[in-house]
Amino acid sequence: MLMKTKALPRNEVSMEFRAGITACLPTIPGYWSIGFAAGAIGTLAGFTTLQTALLASALYAGSAQFLFYSLWATGAEIASVVLSVFLVNLRYLLMSSAMSVFFRDYTTFQKVVSGLLLTDETFGVAVQQGSQQSNVPFAWMLGLNMAAWLNWILACIVGAWLASALPPSLMEGLSFSLVSMFIGLVLMIWFASRRKALESFSIAAAVVITLLTASHTDMSVVVIVAASVSATLATLGLRLFYRGGK
Repeated sequence: MLMKTKALPRNEVSMEFRAGITACLPTIPGYWSIGFAAGAIGTLAGFTTLQTALLASALYAGSAQFLFYSLWATGAEIASVVLSVFLVNLRYLLMSSAMSVFFRDYTTFQKVVSGLLLTDETFGVAVQQGSQQSNVPFAWMLGLNMAAWLNWILACIVGAWLASALPPSLMEGLSFSLVSMFIGLVLMIWFASRRKALESFSIAAAVVITLLTASHTDMSVVVIVAASVSATLATLGLRLFYRGGK
């Protein structure tokens, strides 16, 4: 059953929607830089510009898209691709749960729309809004989410189009960028981390697991196992770290 929300004047709703778009502006350069790379890598993985645009619209998760392209390019099974993307996107369940305190007056439809378009960046902006104003109006959240979503799709399209316009010889030479992008993302996370020892341990664990199991099973399964085990070990290490002294 849908919950009823308090009706607002049309001009107030419009103002809140525009305020949400304005709040999104500082994050747009980030969407463009990563989205441009995601679109280009989609082309390198063998997808057309239209297919890349559709994937960006439906999946709408940068890390999941990079993972999807990587697994697809290596010929991974569909089931392992779906499971990998599902595991990577589990964090949105936690984000949506954290945002639920601000969505109590939303209708069921509004909650679904807000949750489906939630990203790491819009989550951070919305939490700040909720903490300062004690509420997150749906029109404001919709403006924030729509601005982010449309810019992500456009960035992916531009990246895919430019990559498809490159000569085939140059495209072949850029095939290493799929791996390089993941290395770059890992290094960015590592340098930004306040617990580099824990991050290093997690990376080392994933590498060791991959080396030990790569010759015995399908690589797509190896990726899932290595990521799951290393993340679990890092979580356990973090819990012990907090108990031990912080």
